[in-house]
Amino acid sequence: MERLTFNLGRSRGGPLVVAGRRTAPAPLTSPVRKAIAAVRDRYDADYLWMIAFTAILFFRPQDHFPPLAVLHLAEVTALGGLAAMAVRRLSSGQTVTKVNAELIGVVALGALILFTIPFSTWPSGSLQVFSDIYVKIILIFALMVTTLTTAKRLRQMTWVMLVASGYIAARAVFDYVRGVNLTEGDRVRGAVGGIFENPNDLALNLVTFLAPTLFIVLYERRGSRRLFAAGIAATMAMAIVCTKSRSGFLGLAAMLLVVAYYALKARPNLVLAGVVAVAIAMPMMPASFWNRMTSIFEADQDPTGSREARIKIMEKGLQVFIDNPVTGVGAGQFQNYDAHDSSGADKWRVTHNVWLQVSTELGIFGLLIFGFLVVRAFQACTRTLTLLKGPRRKRRRKPMPEEPPFVTEPERQILEMTAKGMLAALVGWAVCAFFASVAFNWTFYYVLALAVACREVTVSRWRQADQAEEPARARVDAGLARVHA
Repeated sequence: MERLTFNLGRSRGGPLVVAGRRTAPAPLTSPVRKAIAAVRDRYDADYLWMIAFTAILFFRPQDHFPPLAVLHLAEVTALGGLAAMAVRRLSSGQTVTKVNAELIGVVALGALILFTIPFSTWPSGSLQVFSDIYVKIILIFALMVTTLTTAKRLRQMTWVMLVASGYIAARAVFDYVRGVNLTEGDRVRGAVGGIFENPNDLALNLVTFLAPTLFIVLYERRGSRRLFAAGIAATMAMAIVCTKSRSGFLGLAAMLLVVAYYALKARPNLVLAGVVAVAIAMPMMPASFWNRMTSIFEADQDPTGSREARIKIMEKGLQVFIDNPVTGVGAGQFQNYDAHDSSGADKWRVTHNVWLQVSTELGIFGLLIFGFLVVRAFQACTRTLTLLKGPRRKRRRKPMPEEPPFVTEPERQILEMTAKGMLAALVGWAVCAFFASVAFNWTFYYVLALAVACREVTVSRWRQADQAEEPARARVDAGLARVHA
């Protein structure tokens, strides 16, 4: 009778605690639906420009049709997106871009590149690294974390990268079958330049973007999308084999362990099918692939001597860091530093290790900033997954919903796929990057931006939930107070 008299029942979007009991969560009611409608997707110009930039960065149409190079399509789309973002946000009284810890870290790393230029082995070369590469990373990262504001946009952005990576993988497999575009005799290179050109870099990128592809195969409900994603995943896996990259193989194994961990809980049958498929495919791989993989542990199986050369380069990298612990030798300049090798045998070689690259070129502060960004990327993924399970807020008397009230089931599915996909991608990237100099490449910053954007979308939904539920909770508290009085 008390509940009926004071119109007490289920709180809007969550359970109500009455006399020590928690009731079942209620369906989304009108305030919640209005809030959802308020954040419904609008295809803003800055978001469309950012999608166009990503497509150009990955597909690289200028490599297929050289006359397009004079148009500088990447620069045009990047500037178009930044201008549109500035106009849209400033006209609504907002700052030019969203500011968070990750953006500050990315900007700080860029500022450190500039600060160390006077101490660089080749100052002009370090300035070129900043002007040609890193300043674009800063601007596009800011554009991504500002425009990726809904689950739908996260899904669209992910699909753009997956389709582009699938295309590049298909080109690599086709080239390998034809025996063209090979290096070191039988290792395929990327059909386009940029971050996909080198066999090891090609494998690193395919391992990284294979992770979200596999989670689409696991969680996507639409059969057509799952089938298409499965085709992309199979093509990526074949291309990784064609690169014969040892770091790619190790990264692939680590990434698959993360995928299997989550898949065992959701789709154990698919995990079993995947294990069977791998067992069938392994004998079909070329013998040259396995010979190269065994050289990871057996030096005599590496006729090129690259394994021993990398060990020497790492030793040299440690010495360079000891000699230049504060300022480093300048961004991109380890390959030009030859102070301890009069023979010049190791000149023009990179560190082949992302951590050595950062520490030798930017010093201890660069290592700390870059490590901060990597840790924040992992934390963004785990934070999203924790919120989607339902955060436990200590010392709070207000009733909490059983599930995020502003996240519909399709949104929850996208956010979960993105968070898990980026987490597995980070693991694969981290293993591959231990054998590659990719601190100033696009791959990590795209994964970081997607992980951060996924977290921000989830957090914003919780904040909207709190704001929408506050009036209802106040009325409930007032009614309970009158009852007890």
